[in-house]
Amino acid sequence: MATLTFEEAFRVVQVDESHYVGVHPLKLPLTGARGVYGGHVCAQTLLVALESAPGWVLHSLHSHFLGPANEKIVCQYEVTELQRGKNSLRSIIKVTQTTRDGTQKAVYTCMVSFVKKGINVQAIDGQRDPPNDIHYKYPDPDKLTVIHHTDFVKNAYGEELVDYRNCPEESLQTPSERWITLFSGIDQPESFSDPKFNYVGLGCISDSALLTTLARVLHLPWNPTEMFEEEEFDEGKDAKTLMGTSMNIIHLFHYHAMSLDHHIYFHCDKEEDSFDVVKQWLTFSYQMKTLRNGRTLVRGHFYNPNGTCVATIVQEGITLIHPDVAEKL
Repeated sequence: MATLTFEEAFRVVQVDESHYVGVHPLKLPLTGARGVYGGHVCAQTLLVALESAPGWVLHSLHSHFLGPANEKIVCQYEVTELQRGKNSLRSIIKVTQTTRDGTQKAVYTCMVSFVKKGINVQAIDGQRDPPNDIHYKYPDPDKLTVIHHTDFVKNAYGEELVDYRNCPEESLQTPSERWITLFSGIDQPESFSDPKFNYVGLGCISDSALLTTLARVLHLPWNPTEMFEEEEFDEGKDAKTLMGTSMNIIHLFHYHAMSLDHHIYFHCDKEEDSFDVVKQWLTFSYQMKTLRNGRTLVRGHFYNPNGTCVATIVQEGITLIHPDVAEKL
């Protein structure tokens, strides 16, 4: 467990009307990573957005990763209001770090949209995909394989993630039609004292899988050396062994991955749409919609235990498949 609570680890201080600064540096996803875990940057940016717009309700975040953030330096945030109307508000947030020579390095930027609190949002039938059977198959994800990383992120998964043969329907589906489903949450003993941190927590877990499970979608062996009859089998390259550490690294034996952008659409319009990201597991189901020219587009949904879709995630990232693996596709 982390020595800091989630709320303290992501706390920010307002410097002036449009500037905020993190109290603590953000963490790497694992030792040796090239930069801060992207979900942490997203999470603290969401907190700044909420702090800068009291009384407004989050509608969406549209962001781009500009470069790796240093885990030894706090992040700084500049908020620029773009538009304020009767029922909507939009702001740009630029995230920077001060380098050793005193210059400001941009690491992340986003546009955040809000709607007026209490506004009646009319949903369109079929707007949100319902949860799949795995959501109902595992009512208690604590009984599944549970892993933790980056202090606060926890994921749980069942046999369907480990072996695609447990999903026989996938044999009739194209890779873009196959759903990956796991469960995510924030690991700390007590619920947040301030409910807005549930949104911050959702931002934190929203980048905890996605691009890294492409091998599962393509039905590739978790150990890519199984694909090469002419080469010696290497038991040390089994990605299943990496699952015990983090969902963020299980791609390493198959391809390089890096997030380019990250979008979250929040659907918490009514009381039944609420969620507690600490006390509840959120079901996360997603599809790899496109793989082309070394880039993968992912679209997925978070569901609360009631089966209500509370957020939609869209992300594009670089996925450079190792040449020896690509030759076998």
